[in-house]
Amino acid sequence: MQKLVLIALVVALAAASAHPRYVDAHQSLAQIDADPFGNIVLSTIKAHIQAQTPANEINMLLNAVGAGIAQDQSEHDHVNRTDQTAFNQISSDLENNINYHNLQINVNTKLRDDTTEALAQSEVDIRETIKDIASNEDTFAREQATREAQHALWVSKTAAIDDVIEAIDDASKLIQHLSLGASFAQVRTKYEAIHKKLSESNEHTAILQPVITALTELATHGVNQKALTRISQLLSEIRQNLVAEKADKLQTEERQAANWAAFSAHLTNEHARLVERKSQLEVTIQEQKDTIEDANEWIEFHTVELEVAVEALAEIEAWEANEQELYETQTAERAGQQEVVDRLQEHISEKLAGTAQYVARR
Repeated sequence: MQKLVLIALVVALAAASAHPRYVDAHQSLAQIDADPFGNIVLSTIKAHIQAQTPANEINMLLNAVGAGIAQDQSEHDHVNRTDQTAFNQISSDLENNINYHNLQINVNTKLRDDTTEALAQSEVDIRETIKDIASNEDTFAREQATREAQHALWVSKTAAIDDVIEAIDDASKLIQHLSLGASFAQVRTKYEAIHKKLSESNEHTAILQPVITALTELATHGVNQKALTRISQLLSEIRQNLVAEKADKLQTEERQAANWAAFSAHLTNEHARLVERKSQLEVTIQEQKDTIEDANEWIEFHTVELEVAVEALAEIEAWEANEQELYETQTAERAGQQEVVDRLQEHISEKLAGTAQYVARR
């Protein structure tokens, strides 16, 4: 029972210190006695000496105390190693988290900045594309109006030529009737209608003027074969010229129609391409805006997580430093306690009489 009480008292102590050895036994014991741990042990030894406990049993008790100190230190060493392993793992995980969140912040920041730059260019492109579409539509409308005007003019010119040719043909028939012996009085009504129609043809005044003049003279000076032949030749030449002019105008109309067909097809295809590009740019712009928004959200998320990880690492490092300081302090205390035990064992083994005298006077 005394052994157990001694061990319990010794292990419960919390303060101790290392001391140099002294040659004088009483001075050395006084030094030990000044130590709280040494004081308790000396009090226990005093009780055993007064009870005349053999020195070897006192040494056995001191051995037990030393074993308890060693056991306590071994347990604390194990706890310290376990704590160090856990700390290393936790701090490593937190450092990895910090590196990961920093990397994600950098990646998403670059993604956001690059996409913002690309978005600006996309917005420039879509504005240009909208302008190109408007220009395309303006060109189409303008050129279509030009083509419609060209066609209307061709229709009008062709109709005017046909009217003149019809009048020329009627005049040729009238001249033929006169050549076959019909009197002027018989064809006067027809003559007047033809003369009026030819005179009202503003488009062909220049080429019709000779035949108009000849017809007028025919009515004024009377019918003669020479005049009829001359008029017939004029009518034939004018008709040939009109037919050639009509053919030229048809050729021009067909060329203009073909040109418009090709150009309108080009404008239509270009319009379709521009509209498709505008649609693609709209999709791209929305995707870029979504990417920027997502990147900002991820930056915010990883920034918060980074702050949490940094704070957690600081806390675990502070905890580890405190635990390590406590471990080192307690290890130093146990080392001091063990030294007290060792020195007392030396006194009990080699200087029992002096030890007995010292404790008796305490």
